[in-house]
Amino acid sequence: MENSVSDYRLIDWGIEQVSKFVPDDALVDVEPRMEITTGEGKGIYGYADLIAGEHIVDLKSGGIAPEPGYRAQLSGYALAYMEDTFRDYVWCHELYIDAKYHRYYKVTIEEARETVDSIVSAHLDPDSEPVACSFCKWCKHNLTCPALVDGIEEEDMTNFDLTKPQQLSEALVLAKRLKVWCEAVEKAAKTHLNNGGDLKGWRFQKRSGRESVDPKAAHSELYSRMGSDKFMEACSVNLTKLRRIWSEFYQEDLPIEDLIKRSKDTFALVEDKTNEPK
Repeated sequence: MENSVSDYRLIDWGIEQVSKFVPDDALVDVEPRMEITTGEGKGIYGYADLIAGEHIVDLKSGGIAPEPGYRAQLSGYALAYMEDTFRDYVWCHELYIDAKYHRYYKVTIEEARETVDSIVSAHLDPDSEPVACSFCKWCKHNLTCPALVDGIEEEDMTNFDLTKPQQLSEALVLAKRLKVWCEAVEKAAKTHLNNGGDLKGWRFQKRSGRESVDPKAAHSELYSRMGSDKFMEACSVNLTKLRRIWSEFYQEDLPIEDLIKRSKDTFALVEDKTNEPK
């Protein structure tokens, strides 16, 4: 998954979805390495989250990727798996656990090979040019890739009328491209400094580590001295852990659900595939 999961109930949803098409007695391979050998003899590999029988499952967090979703990624897993197991087709599943959305589709070995071959051919073509897309932030070349910064002039960033939706959308695409490159530069600078290098005008500033105490030890030492009211004023409840522990021992719903307060919902910008070149 691209991000950490904040609620174990989302994992439970993912398990429930998988159980609908994978029998309890099935052989399940978790995070298997799937590798494809190109025409030049180079190996391209990735790790599927779960494979069982004719099913390949990949868990995703965050927003739901518009169609075609992660079909290209799963086609790579599917091709490697079908070639190894002599299968003609597999079912690919994208489980978006935050949104509780299950996208699935059938991929034949011919379809997978066509998808993978087209991507590999474009990658190996010496005349091909890189294109910025929503996956740039995960690419190891984002520090030097010309697709992120080439062709951007100062006037490009100052001539937008941000009161007009079309120009605001175009400015946001440009800003996202630059943000990926800026973060890559900052990461390279931190690595350089961390390795003992000098960087004119920059230095590391030490920040104190976060303090913590074992709650059981604190309770044992302080609860009887402070009393319940004073001690509880210094405590907070991790609702995710509380719900998980409660569910391990009790069948009914957590009885304090009606006392839980929720902050206002937040919103995030999710890039649409219409921003990416065809």
